[in-house]
Amino acid sequence: MLQSNASFVDTRKVLVEQIDKKIEELDRSPYWDWEVNDESAYPPSFYCQFQMFAQLNPVPKEITQSDLLDYEKELADPQGISTVKPPPPLLSAELYSPNCQLLLSIDKEPGIKIEKYYRKAVAYAGMATAIAIIQIFALIHQMEFTPTPSSVSNVSYWTIAIQAVMDGYLCLLHLTTGVVIENVFIPFATAAFFTFILVSIFGMRYLLVVWRIQRPESIRPTVSEQQQQQQQQQQEESTDASENTLPTANIRRPPTTTTEEVNAILLLGLFLFYQSITRSAFIQNVILGTLGIFLYSFWVPQIVRNIWRGCRRPLSHTYILVMSITRLSIPLYFYGCPTNLIGHETSSWIWAIVAYVGLQVVILLLQDAFGPRLFVPSRYLPDTYDYHPILTTNIDEETVQQEIGQPKDCAICMLPVDVANHGHSGLNVLTRANYMMTPCHHLFHTECLERVSEK
Repeated sequence: MLQSNASFVDTRKVLVEQIDKKIEELDRSPYWDWEVNDESAYPPSFYCQFQMFAQLNPVPKEITQSDLLDYEKELADPQGISTVKPPPPLLSAELYSPNCQLLLSIDKEPGIKIEKYYRKAVAYAGMATAIAIIQIFALIHQMEFTPTPSSVSNVSYWTIAIQAVMDGYLCLLHLTTGVVIENVFIPFATAAFFTFILVSIFGMRYLLVVWRIQRPESIRPTVSEQQQQQQQQQQEESTDASENTLPTANIRRPPTTTTEEVNAILLLGLFLFYQSITRSAFIQNVILGTLGIFLYSFWVPQIVRNIWRGCRRPLSHTYILVMSITRLSIPLYFYGCPTNLIGHETSSWIWAIVAYVGLQVVILLLQDAFGPRLFVPSRYLPDTYDYHPILTTNIDEETVQQEIGQPKDCAICMLPVDVANHGHSGLNVLTRANYMMTPCHHLFHTECLERVSEK
């Protein structure tokens, strides 16, 4: 580290003169004079040895030495007193390699003091802890929103599984950072602890509930109907003989395909992340971008399941909005904030991920409002009963009251049902979504009938 600015400038001038003189000699000499024909001229492992000449830029003149000492003391032992706010330290340096004849220059590169860096790390850990706590309460709200097996059967297993994989990655990342950097162990261990509670206690519990209820959907018959009939006949014929024998239970192990797929996805993601560390920046962006698109498609399985089963509002709107916002917070911090913790360069592609997740949320909300198969052409859908028929004005009084014999009141809450024609097609669609008519021609509020059917 050079003592003064003058010595730094003189050193740089000498190094630049030496490099320029060497370049001129190489330019004047013929090509064959310095061409190396012998492959053994250089050893197999050739390294460049660097010498570094660096200097920190001086602080502004208006900041005295006593102010700077108070600032340093407050950073080392915070007491809450107000001190000066000096600009970030600027480093100018020259890296010179005598054996490689290489010169690298750094001019006024901003830095950060280690105490402020640790404070920034603690602030990030606090943000991650708050996000994990908010997600815990959002998941508890979703579990209370689906208290019955019929409501849980409408929730996509892979939507919950992908979010559990994301939480597992974050827990591992925070715990590893806290173990490696001892000064920030407590805040990062706290963030890892709450993330572990989210994924292991609440996330995996809800995931197992969804898997257990939806498991019959993936079970396939292992024998044909003819073999089943033959077995039934043999059992009927051997009824007398079987009385003297102990019954044997046909134990069938539950399928483990889903669990194996989740573990495979988790290990594959860790492998790809490990491979991206030692690759170039382009390969890192490709691998991390692919993982980001996959992990942030966690609402897509729910959209597909809504279309497949024709179910409405399997997830709470609060859960959808809270999870979408909180899961975008950490990537937005690292890829959108120029002064992030790891010094990663900002990227405009992060806004594409935000728009992608926002599009998924909009589709889910539209499915809840206008039907789960809103975007699917009718020719690809089977003929099903329309629980939201169009009730015109002249039919409202006659059909609903006379032919059906029922008033325009909900058969559950006994309150009036609005079936009036508002003239505008968009308003009519919203009105039809508020009532339901069953095949027995009973009229209900949509919310009332859905609440009763889930019990």
